[in-house]
Amino acid sequence: MSELPVWNCEFLPLEGGLDSLTVGTKFTWKCHGDIAVQWIETPLVLTYSKPEEQYTLAILQVVKQDPNDVQYVVTGYKAGDYNPEYVHVLQSAGQPDEHGFEAIKPKWQVKSVLDPKQQPKPVPPFGPFTLSLPIWFIVAFWLAVVLLVVVVVHKVWKYIQRRRMLVDLQRHKTALPPLHQFFRDARQIRRRLNAVKEPGEVRLIAEDLNREFRLFLLRRYQIPTLDWSDRNILNDLRKRHRAVYRASSVPLKKTLRELLQLKARAHIEVKDVEQLYRLSLDVAESLERGGGK
Repeated sequence: MSELPVWNCEFLPLEGGLDSLTVGTKFTWKCHGDIAVQWIETPLVLTYSKPEEQYTLAILQVVKQDPNDVQYVVTGYKAGDYNPEYVHVLQSAGQPDEHGFEAIKPKWQVKSVLDPKQQPKPVPPFGPFTLSLPIWFIVAFWLAVVLLVVVVVHKVWKYIQRRRMLVDLQRHKTALPPLHQFFRDARQIRRRLNAVKEPGEVRLIAEDLNREFRLFLLRRYQIPTLDWSDRNILNDLRKRHRAVYRASSVPLKKTLRELLQLKARAHIEVKDVEQLYRLSLDVAESLERGGGK
């Protein structure tokens, strides 16, 4: 390192006096030298005679920096009385073009912000903390719980209904294939229609036609048709018998709907039952041709 020019320096307070400086307080450092220094646009570095003196003084702002006069805003980061052998103010420190000046035995005092009579105490532990959850989170949580309960109940209900369907299937099992059994039961309904004598008999025949058609679906596709709604019947058919659903879902939906509507009418005529009788036979044959098990 080339020999640095020696400058005279003094500390001046920004506010109050130098005897009231504490850690982090800003004060002024003014220096003057007869040997000029050619400053450039690079950062300033302070070096000391001893390594442990590092960071005892720090330049915060350059107020003035002429070849023979400088003025800085500085602060101290360590509490204590300081009188280093020297402080070097450098630019390009450690480089061939290093330049700056040397301040001989500057002296300043920085007091601690802590009360010297009070022993330092560790920071007490925090907590336990009570965290309040946002209302949307609580609502979403309970909605998820309700949804889960609904899904579980629905699956249990479907399982119970299917078990009951298997019992019905055994109870209504016949030696004939499902379609042939339905044709046989339909012929009996046809004969009853031809022999109707009282209006009340027509309603009973319509209810039996609805039941026999649903029994055909139960035997053929093992769907709980006697317990399930038409929508659930069609959904199950779509899941487990796709080919049949694609081929005959529209007429099947119409037949199931009109059989229920017929039961709900206040007055049922023979021709209404005959129309649905023919429709149910056609749809049963269409389902059989659609394939699938």
